[in-house]
Amino acid sequence: EVGRDVSKLTSIAEEVVAASADTTVAAVYRRDSFVDDDSEGTFLIEALRGQVQDFLRRPLSSSDLEQLLDRVDRGVVASDPSQPGKVISFISNKGGVGKSTLAVNTACTLARRHPDRVLLVDASLQLGVCSGMLNVDPSTSIRDAVREQHRLDESLLKQLCVRHDCGLHLLAAPADAIEASEVDEDAISRILTLARRAYDFVVVDTFPLLDSVVMAMLDLSDLMLIVFQGTVPNVIGTARLFKVLDGLGYAPSRWRVVLNHNIQRHSGSLRRDDIEERLGRSLDYMFPYKRSLLTALNVGVPYVLNGSRFSGFRRTVRRLAQDVENIERDSRWFAGRSDEPNDLTGAEDQR
Repeated sequence: EVGRDVSKLTSIAEEVVAASADTTVAAVYRRDSFVDDDSEGTFLIEALRGQVQDFLRRPLSSSDLEQLLDRVDRGVVASDPSQPGKVISFISNKGGVGKSTLAVNTACTLARRHPDRVLLVDASLQLGVCSGMLNVDPSTSIRDAVREQHRLDESLLKQLCVRHDCGLHLLAAPADAIEASEVDEDAISRILTLARRAYDFVVVDTFPLLDSVVMAMLDLSDLMLIVFQGTVPNVIGTARLFKVLDGLGYAPSRWRVVLNHNIQRHSGSLRRDDIEERLGRSLDYMFPYKRSLLTALNVGVPYVLNGSRFSGFRRTVRRLAQDVENIERDSRWFAGRSDEPNDLTGAEDQR
């Protein structure tokens, strides 16, 4: 709704143009909203400075709209060839399934290949643990980005991040639940929009609760990695999460299903075909159980930075990172699942 407060209009216009440079933003407003011609003129000038390219007055006429579309058509230019970074979100329907561990290890793997071009956002707002897993002590967090959102840009965002030795940048979670309450869906949307302009890859560790803030993250995600463990309650909960995501309009082609801490040889464990039958969908990745992951967590050194290069866990993370890199080049990620078999779930990863 366009009113006298031009800051709200220019804020959303700037975000739209930043996300899609060839998009035209036109504002539709009522002239009687302003007390005189001077106030209307001031409004129009400020809006023009804030990326609004054209205006229409209410009541809207078809001829005015047609003229606007003609002007837009004549002014179309090629968009900026540079592409925004990719946002990859790790999600789950419950805590304790290893979601943060996979997010950190995937981000570190990408950062080794693309130093200083990967950002890990610890958006598990009330229970963020990424800084501990990386053994860093950040002095700033998402809360600081929220408080600076009116002047936040790519440069300031990078200043609010802490750099890890592997080349990864981290935007840490708030210190506690009180600070976390300051982060709303508008703030997280702005942060991720700027992040994808400043980095090639943005890895997001989410909170295991599908609220408006998490939904704002998913709206901006190119890929969602749904993490769960192979117990009956967890599998049932994940199947329910599928239905919720589908009902909210998140296309299944944007999901990848990740079984973590897979222990198929243990007595009483679910077999892969049992899990897939309950889910109604094939598994995309199976991460084997590694006892040494606990040591990595305790010492604050991600497993992929210090573990055996031949381990099934590290090999699967590496393949996942490769697939993330190929998102922008491979249309199959958006057209649905590939007809080719996924070799990440083979028997060798169980060794």
